[in-house]
Amino acid sequence: MFTIMRVMASGSPALTAAIPILVLLVPFTVVCLVDLARARQVRYLPKWGWAVIICVSIPWGGLAYLVFGRAGRTPGLTGPSLTKPPESAAGPPRPPAGGQAGPAGHRASPVMIEVEGLTKCFGPVIAADNLSFTVRPGQVTGFLGPNGAGKTTTMRVILGLDAPTSGSALVGGRPYQRIIQPLHEVGSLLDANAVHGGRTARVHLSSLARSNGIGHRRVTEVLELTGLGAVADRRAGTFSLGMKQRLGIAAALLGDPPVLIFDEPVNGLDPEGIQWIRELFGSLAAEGRTVLVSSHLMSEMAMTADHLIIIGRGRLLTDMATELFVESNARKDVLVRSPRAGELAALLAAHGAVAVPEGHGGLGVTGMGAPEIADLAAAQRIPVHELTPRHASLEQAYLDLTSGSVEYRAGAGTLPAAREGDLR
Repeated sequence: MFTIMRVMASGSPALTAAIPILVLLVPFTVVCLVDLARARQVRYLPKWGWAVIICVSIPWGGLAYLVFGRAGRTPGLTGPSLTKPPESAAGPPRPPAGGQAGPAGHRASPVMIEVEGLTKCFGPVIAADNLSFTVRPGQVTGFLGPNGAGKTTTMRVILGLDAPTSGSALVGGRPYQRIIQPLHEVGSLLDANAVHGGRTARVHLSSLARSNGIGHRRVTEVLELTGLGAVADRRAGTFSLGMKQRLGIAAALLGDPPVLIFDEPVNGLDPEGIQWIRELFGSLAAEGRTVLVSSHLMSEMAMTADHLIIIGRGRLLTDMATELFVESNARKDVLVRSPRAGELAALLAAHGAVAVPEGHGGLGVTGMGAPEIADLAAAQRIPVHELTPRHASLEQAYLDLTSGSVEYRAGAGTLPAAREGDLR
């Protein structure tokens, strides 16, 4: 480029040949600069660095930017599926795994989380014991387990915060540490309190955005999306736990990532906030994103999770669809109450049913349906005061599965009386 300019300045006859080259190079440079300005993310260098290289080294700077600097475009999070509530509280219908388009018409890259033979030890304590599972796109995956099961440790290994003792945890086929500008690939919330209390919500998100080449407009978008627009300039130290959860979710959404990981995201949220986050997860999964959520609230998981991964004492207990897990693991019975419970139990046993006493004249009956029990009791003139079919529930199935994996068991529910002098 400098050679062409010297030729033009000298008035040489070669000027005629230099003009067509200049006519080609200038538009090429302008195109590269426009593409750079419109890009939501670039690789290896900040935008201003690429702008200098493109302008100083023509055309080689522009070629270098097009080959090395341009990053893959990812879909936006500002479509109708997220800025407006779904039509029903249960959330929108979700497509099967594989990255199919959601209601907003977006298509997220089908990025999976792959954990293979993961073992993590802290001295003599084994937090994860040869764990292997895959979290697939297009569905909300619930990550469940008792306290101390190793859920948070596994998430920390996936996010590169802890190194595995053996095995691997990959996101899109790569360890998290090898991802350039990771907010564009993985959004996460592990600890809502992990925010500088002296910073405002806007400043906190802006600092994260600048570190990953994300524009200021995106900060405003996620603040509005999470309901923090009105308090964006308040210090995070004054926020309640629920507001900090919203701020953490906003940070996770900043880079519009195809993979999202949340650890206990509903802690501190009010009922409206819980419903909102349930709908948000459904919308994210419907757009083909990979969503991994850890929670102890079985009622929420029953309404939110399409797939379950359950671990206990660091080992995998189950990895299957939520409905299939409930059907195959939860007990189904009929609660019967009668003033002649003993006589009714004997009658039911004689006809092949199993009746387990439950107190207050109650029987938990399996092997016979409510209509058959009613007919049998009526035929023998045994009064029945209650006859309630009890259907399978995620909570009961989870408790049955993890009963042998609970490390921290509370004592009896009755508070022992204090001895004289203990309270002095």
